[in-house]
Amino acid sequence: MMKTKYFIPLLLSLLMATAVSGQDTVHLRDTVVLFRTDTLVIHKTDTVVKRVVDSTMLKNMQEREALMAEKEKFYKEIFTKSGVDQNKIEAERDRYRHLVDSLNNLVRAAELENVRKEEANKYLTQRAKDAEARVAEATNRKKKVRAIQGIAMRFYRTPNWEVRLQPAEEAGTYNKVLRNRNAGNIEFDFVTGASVMLWDLTQFFNKDHKSVKIGETNLKTPELRKFDQDFAYDVGIYVGFGGSNLFKNFYVGPSFRFVDFFYFTVGVNIAEYNVLVSGYEEGSVLKSETIDDVTAKSWLLKPFLALSIDLDFLSYIKK
Repeated sequence: MMKTKYFIPLLLSLLMATAVSGQDTVHLRDTVVLFRTDTLVIHKTDTVVKRVVDSTMLKNMQEREALMAEKEKFYKEIFTKSGVDQNKIEAERDRYRHLVDSLNNLVRAAELENVRKEEANKYLTQRAKDAEARVAEATNRKKKVRAIQGIAMRFYRTPNWEVRLQPAEEAGTYNKVLRNRNAGNIEFDFVTGASVMLWDLTQFFNKDHKSVKIGETNLKTPELRKFDQDFAYDVGIYVGFGGSNLFKNFYVGPSFRFVDFFYFTVGVNIAEYNVLVSGYEEGSVLKSETIDDVTAKSWLLKPFLALSIDLDFLSYIKK
């Protein structure tokens, strides 16, 4: 009782002191909580835990939250007063975002196309260089020997002898007569060979040709029309072969090269032919002889004309 009697006045005095100092005391079972303006003290029966809360920090947080609320309210008032539709703004933003994405795709596609064109240009440039190299090789005027191919016209046809039966004067009898199934005077042959340059006439054919006065007479040289560029001309010796029997059919003669790639050749054809032996001719009547008895192999020389083209030029055309 004495303890209770002294405890109640002590508690009342504490409450009054707390009221005077601006503090409040709350009894929670065995815990006494003391609230102050700057500290929070929790008193327990066994321990005392202090948690200090800075009033300035609490005040700043409250002010910041109030400011954010005020800003949001301000923006809402602006949108409301100006009549701006926020959904419309969002839609416009999405539209511009899609537009930017589309532009990025276009830029990326253009970059890829530029890369493709650059690679294609590199390939075409390399092909152009290769073509220029082939043309330079084909038109190389320092090259003395050139391989050429063309068509030769020789003034002798390869004979094709046979025996035909013709009715004789006596009824029911026949004569064996020699006939040439390949009769004629002209024959064409495919020829391949090489031309060796002897005299270069390029400067002569590419210069301006004017009349020359000799004494009282004006001697005019042929007016040769110049091309847009200078072509090579030369005179050389041609050696080639042709036909199916390559090693028994040769062509030899001088050649004239003109306009870089073309050759005109005149010469003789040296070839082995199957000819009639002495004493027989076309239309002869055979008795017991055969074709092998009246024919033999012989080398003949016959004139020919040929028009050929440079093989380098042909390979350039194919590519």
